[in-house]
Amino acid sequence: MNDPGQHLRRAGRIGSMRFSVRRPAAFNPDRRGLLAGLAAAGLAAPFVASAPAEAADAPPDLAQARKEGTLVVMHSDQENDVVNFLRAFTEKSGIQALQQRALPGSAMPKLQAELRTGASEVDAYMCSDPGLMDVLRQRKQLLAYVSPEMDAYAPNLRSDPVGYWTTYFINVGSILYDPRYVDPAIAPKTWMDLLDPRWSQQVGFQNSSAGTQYTWWYLLKDVLPKDYWTKLAQIKPRAYASSTQILSDIQNGNLKIGGKVSNYQYVKAKRLGQTIEIVYPPEGSPAQSEVVGIIVATQRPNASKVFIDYFLSREGQTTWNRIQGSSSTRRDVMIPDVPTLEGVKILLPTDFKDYASPARHAEFVKLWNSVTGM
Repeated sequence: MNDPGQHLRRAGRIGSMRFSVRRPAAFNPDRRGLLAGLAAAGLAAPFVASAPAEAADAPPDLAQARKEGTLVVMHSDQENDVVNFLRAFTEKSGIQALQQRALPGSAMPKLQAELRTGASEVDAYMCSDPGLMDVLRQRKQLLAYVSPEMDAYAPNLRSDPVGYWTTYFINVGSILYDPRYVDPAIAPKTWMDLLDPRWSQQVGFQNSSAGTQYTWWYLLKDVLPKDYWTKLAQIKPRAYASSTQILSDIQNGNLKIGGKVSNYQYVKAKRLGQTIEIVYPPEGSPAQSEVVGIIVATQRPNASKVFIDYFLSREGQTTWNRIQGSSSTRRDVMIPDVPTLEGVKILLPTDFKDYASPARHAEFVKLWNSVTGM
């Protein structure tokens, strides 16, 4: 963009859901601010990794990719989903792949430690926090690769400049409950309803390492009353490592309300014939881009590029979203049993510089650990 401070409004589509978001401003903090923010977030000083000798924009050599060894994909998604997706990728490409699950708050220190050695065992990174992913871009720790599939993605779903990361789905936060244990007549209908004392110690959220939980707080902090977080702490919400764990406790009766659960969990439960209800509060449902890119110090650049091409392709997106139960960000991919989000008020970050700020992340971690008693 010519003016990094300008937010350009663009229209896009998630499945059959239309939405309007502002094009994120280029994340360009001064070095002092970046260092201070990274230190506050518990990350070491910036290290700029060296790119592979091969040109970053060179197309992948499939034969060479198969000789590079096992592709390592770090992610923060549901482990079984990624295992199944990588199996499909291997069948398609002949490239072996394995996964490592780490929420962004844990993944960042690990990546920084590896990159300091001049290499990384991680090749591709599927990140649930585009803000932290853009920190990697700014630190020149992501490889620029413009896949031939890139034109299928709206500009607001790609990094700026293009090629560093691309959105592979939009994660929408919702409220979930099981009507076997919670009467629909009294179930929360709004985010404010979660403050009802009847839900004391019975509302589950993800912990402060989860990128989706950060986004939920970030997008609601200026929508809900200022004292919301103090009041939320008073009902003693429970912190979980994943939304799958939240759903499991809801369905076995150990937890009444999923305070913020990824909406694809609803689809998964319905596919299994389980009783579950979903609520999209009228104040708005926080959502975020889940993005994928290549670590610049990858030891398997060809295999990494083949992976990106497959993931972003129509075939790859159909495979991923069928497995996960989510809506593709490609306009030409529809998953029949994934409900439309038409009419849902979707909240997405508009001030990307502030959203991506490590200092803002540090503010959240401190607050959220206090709210959840961590």
